[in-house]
Amino acid sequence: MQLKFYTSISMALLCAACASYTPDPISLDRDGTEWHAVSTRLCPPNSSLSQGSMRSIGLLLNPELNKVRLSYAADTEASQFAGLWEDPSLSVEGVRVLKENFNNNSIGPSLSIPVTGLPALAKQVAEKYNEADYWNVRALERSFLSDLDVLRYNILLIHTKLKLIRGRLNQVKEEKASIDRLYKLGEVELSDYQASCQRYNDTMKESQELENAHLTKRHELIAQLGLHPAVGAIELSGALPTGVPSLVRPPSVEQLLESPQLHSKLAAHGASETELRAEIRRQYPELTLGPSLTREEGNEKIGIGLELSLPIWNRNRLAIAKAFGARDLKHHDAIALWRKLQQDVSALNARQKLAAEHCRTEHERLLSLQETGKQQEELYKLGETSLPALADARNEIFQRRMSYLDCLGTLLEIQTKLQYLNPYYQP
Repeated sequence: MQLKFYTSISMALLCAACASYTPDPISLDRDGTEWHAVSTRLCPPNSSLSQGSMRSIGLLLNPELNKVRLSYAADTEASQFAGLWEDPSLSVEGVRVLKENFNNNSIGPSLSIPVTGLPALAKQVAEKYNEADYWNVRALERSFLSDLDVLRYNILLIHTKLKLIRGRLNQVKEEKASIDRLYKLGEVELSDYQASCQRYNDTMKESQELENAHLTKRHELIAQLGLHPAVGAIELSGALPTGVPSLVRPPSVEQLLESPQLHSKLAAHGASETELRAEIRRQYPELTLGPSLTREEGNEKIGIGLELSLPIWNRNRLAIAKAFGARDLKHHDAIALWRKLQQDVSALNARQKLAAEHCRTEHERLLSLQETGKQQEELYKLGETSLPALADARNEIFQRRMSYLDCLGTLLEIQTKLQYLNPYYQP
C-alpha cells in the first residue's frame, strides 16, 4: 500500500510540472484588419515620412527582422533550460511466488551523476550561441537601416529627376513645335528637324523609365517598411544635399573590432570551443547511482547500485573529429569576416574619394554650362543665335544635371554603407 501511495504522489507531482498545450489558430482576416490599422496609424494618408519615422516603422514592421527576432527569442527561451541534469528514472518490480503464496516487491530509483561536468558545458554552449544570435540580430538591423537609407536617397533622387524631366519635357515640346513650323517654312535644316524629333523621343522615353522606376521604388519601400499596400503612395520629407557632401571618415581597425557581425562570429567560435571540450569529456566514464528498496519474504532490504560506462573502443572519436572540424570552420569564418571588413572599408573609402571627385567635376561643368546657357538665352532673344543651337545648349545643361545627380546618388550610397560599417555610428 505504501508503494502505491508514493508512486501516485510522484506521478501527480510530475504531471503538475509538465507544460500544457494551447492552440494558436491563424486568422488571416483578423491579421489583415490589424495590419491595415497599424499601417494607417504609423503612416497616415497624405503625410510625409521623415528619415527617423522611416527607420522606426521599418524596425518595427519589417517581416525579415521580426522573423530573426522570433528565432532569437525562441533560442533565448530554450537556452534557459540547457545544461539540466537528466531526469531520474524509477523502476518498480512486483513478483508473486505462487507456491508460497506471498509477494516480493522492489522499487529502485536511478540517477545519473554528471561527473564529467557535461551539463555545465552544455549551458555554456547555449549561452555562447545565444550571444551569437543577439549580435546577429544587431548586425541585421544595421544592415537593414543601411539599405533603407540607400533606398530613401534613391527615391529622393528619382523625385528630383522626375521634376527636372517633366519641366524639360514641356520645354522640348515647345522647341519641337517651333522647329516644326520653321522646318515647314524652310528656315531650318533637315538635320536640325530630325535632331529635334530625336530629342523629344529620347526625353519621352527617359521620362517613362523614370516613372516606372519611381513606381518600383515606391512599392519596394512599402515592402521594406512592412506596411499594408493600402497606404498608397508614400511621400518623403527632406531633400538631397546641396553641393557635394564632405567625405565620411572611414572606421579604424580598432573600431571594426566592435562590429556586431564580428562579435557574432567570435561568439560562435567560442561556442565551438566549448562543444569540442564537451565531446572530449564524453570519452570518460559517467556514473549512475541507483539505490533500491526491496521487500522479500516479509523482509525489507535496502541496497545501492553503481553503474559506470566504459568507453574502451569507441571513446567518442567520431564526434570529437567532427567537433575539431566545426571549430576550424568557425575559426575560418571569424578570420575571413575580419579581413573582409577591412577590405570593404578600404574599397568603399577609395570609391568614395573617386565618386566625390567625379561629383565635383560634374558640378563644376554644370555651373559652367548654366552660365553659357544664360548667354545663349540672351543671344536668342536678340536674334543672334538660332533655335536649334539654343535647344542643343538647353539639352546639354539638362544632361549635365542628370549626370550630376547620378554621381551624387553613387556618392551618397557609398557614404551610407561606409557609415554603417562603423559600429559607433548611431543613425
